[in-house]
Amino acid sequence: MAEAEDEEITTALGRLAAQDTEAADDAGAALEWIAWGQGLGLVTQERIQMFCWYELPVKWLTSLDDKVRVAGALVQALDLLGLPRYAMICRSDTTHEILNAYETSVEKGKAAFRHAAAASGIQPPDLPGFEWGAAMGLQEASAWSCIAGFLELAVVGGDLVPGARGWKIRQRELVQEQLSIPRADQMGQTHAQLILTERAGTWVNVRRSATRRQILAAVVNRLLHPSQLPADAAADPLPRLNWLLRELDGGIALTQAGNLSQKFVQQSAARFGWDFARPPFTEDDLYELYLLRRLAQRLRLARRAGRTLTLTVTGRRLAADPERLWRGTAAGLLDGDDFSVFVGELLLAMLLRTGPVRGEKIKATVGRAVGEEGFLERRTGEPPGRRHISRAMHDTINLWRALGLLTPGGDWADRSYGLTAVGEATALEALRVRATGPRTIPWF
Repeated sequence: MAEAEDEEITTALGRLAAQDTEAADDAGAALEWIAWGQGLGLVTQERIQMFCWYELPVKWLTSLDDKVRVAGALVQALDLLGLPRYAMICRSDTTHEILNAYETSVEKGKAAFRHAAAASGIQPPDLPGFEWGAAMGLQEASAWSCIAGFLELAVVGGDLVPGARGWKIRQRELVQEQLSIPRADQMGQTHAQLILTERAGTWVNVRRSATRRQILAAVVNRLLHPSQLPADAAADPLPRLNWLLRELDGGIALTQAGNLSQKFVQQSAARFGWDFARPPFTEDDLYELYLLRRLAQRLRLARRAGRTLTLTVTGRRLAADPERLWRGTAAGLLDGDDFSVFVGELLLAMLLRTGPVRGEKIKATVGRAVGEEGFLERRTGEPPGRRHISRAMHDTINLWRALGLLTPGGDWADRSYGLTAVGEATALEALRVRATGPRTIPWF
């Protein structure tokens, strides 16, 4: 089939060469770029748009006049190939406007490209719970192209009319259907399953550390589906955070420095186990309260309004939906720089794999993985020391303790760490988001 399709391209270019040799050369180079030498089967609307609106203006290092000439030559070839819809894209005002936008700046050109691609209706949109990655593996790229081709057919057939009322809802329905259909050529797996499995495999293997790979590989299969809360905790999985959000609904006074008021801190002391004779003076004395307040602001559940800390619209909405609040919180727990996230992922995977673990064992294992990965401290250029590793570990440990997700174990001299039932579900959800979320560059 590819040979026959190549013959069609060869014949069309031959007919064009009889009229204009230079145009035939330009069109041949463009078609080679678009179809990768595989024939007309790879000439799709998605590939035509990608070429005219991104690859030609960004990757062809030539003048605007030359780019316009190449687009015009491609129009002639596509007309000869009996592909007038694709020729219309190349000759459209949109294409010329995008080419000109790139001459102003790459950023403006890319913005115009994204707008036009979305308006075409054939670009697969993100869905609730699923986003396409900026960087895609082979399975994801294949699924993207396959679904873009399906959307093209839907537009041509009238099942999807870009710009019509409700068309984006219909587009999302079509994409969801295509992601969820078992594929005979993939042993019954869906596009969604293939994509998530590929992403999880990349997450496990992308780093250099063999220790990290071994530990994450032991839990990765548990991350391919959304985690479920224990039935007895579903109504209020994060009681401490829920309590703070309820308090924030009426507003909490702040000091001039932006800290929680002393009155509120002292009223909250018993809730956080304060057992000293004197009352706490500031939220720094109730470190877990301080961490919860920071988390609420980082997740945009709370915001400062003058001398008051109050709920955001998002915070108020999630406070009324315990499971959504829990999933959103879990997704945002592994935060910080690359080193902190590396340590946090490893720590949670160790607790999921073996249950309660002594702190010294965690520190030794994380230290070995950090050494294998080749991290260097920015300030000194040296490998991270025990203090640096311990600090990164406790960034995760302290926050999870503040949320009530850790079980107590050992004493101050021989501390061990384990997860509550909700803590285990939360660790699985936090790692699932890391493992199966959309990829960017770099991959982690």
